[in-house]
Amino acid sequence: MKIGRIALATLGAVVLVGGGTVLALRAGAGESDRAQLEKRWADGPSRFVTIDGVRLHVREEGPVGAPVIVLLHGSIVNLHEWDDVAAILKDKYRVVRFDWSPYGLTAPDPSGVYSTPRSAQLMNGLLTKLGYDKFALVATSNGSNVGLEYNRAYPGHVTAMAFSMLPLERPSQTRKVNWRLSWSLPVFKAVLPNWRPHWFWRAMLEDTTPPGFQPTDRMVDQITEMNNLPGALDRQAQYIQANVKAFKTSDVGAVAETVHVPVLLQWCSYDDVISQSAGASVKRFTNAPVTLIEYPDLGHFPMWEKPQKFARDLEAWLTKVAVR
Repeated sequence: MKIGRIALATLGAVVLVGGGTVLALRAGAGESDRAQLEKRWADGPSRFVTIDGVRLHVREEGPVGAPVIVLLHGSIVNLHEWDDVAAILKDKYRVVRFDWSPYGLTAPDPSGVYSTPRSAQLMNGLLTKLGYDKFALVATSNGSNVGLEYNRAYPGHVTAMAFSMLPLERPSQTRKVNWRLSWSLPVFKAVLPNWRPHWFWRAMLEDTTPPGFQPTDRMVDQITEMNNLPGALDRQAQYIQANVKAFKTSDVGAVAETVHVPVLLQWCSYDDVISQSAGASVKRFTNAPVTLIEYPDLGHFPMWEKPQKFARDLEAWLTKVAVR
């Protein structure tokens, strides 16, 4: 009887602590402090540029006057996704990257609009303000959609385009997801919609990369901290929902037909997030010469998995097409 009372009391304590923790997190206890994050992640060459009321986190590195390369990161991450690649390219190129809305340290959009066209509009305003009229565009994942929409809506600026993850169709809805994610995500959405723990993002990276790849603490820290900024996950959800609607109501991939400059596809075959094949993607670029490089051992984050190989292949192609 005594053991039963102890067990019951212990269970009650766990429930109270757990319930209290959930209430605290729902009240904002797990939110990141923007000022502290800017000190940590907006260091060095980072600065903030306001476009149409949106304070954008921007980095410019490399020789002024050198050929310009604009790097667009993917979803859930930020401009630091390109750190290793930028470190290689900046010796020869002027490397420009920014947290496109609604990701990273870029502030909320007062318009309340989060979509691919809006991200492309802000991108145009930023590059115009910075004075970059001609440049190569390198993009991955949903950043590729932003880059393609920018090229369609604001033609004449992009001189070459390179993509790794290229969602010309809606990403796979049937791929097998790590059990920790499949079980926990519905709970988080229902109970803590604007907060995710460190282990969740580590599991997300492990689930989309090849066996043996170990995400560093720095990779996981930046995603966790920036995605726990107040309202960050809600803004990202709005962006994703706008994308889902676009894929359901239009042929999103047709935007590739508006490209008339050289294209590089660094296709990572281990990735199973993207639905279409490399061949199907090449065929979409009906008006552009396409170079295809396939990596059977790389997943959704090739710039982190094998940055040296990825960057050197990209640099060799940029040299070949004489980016200016």
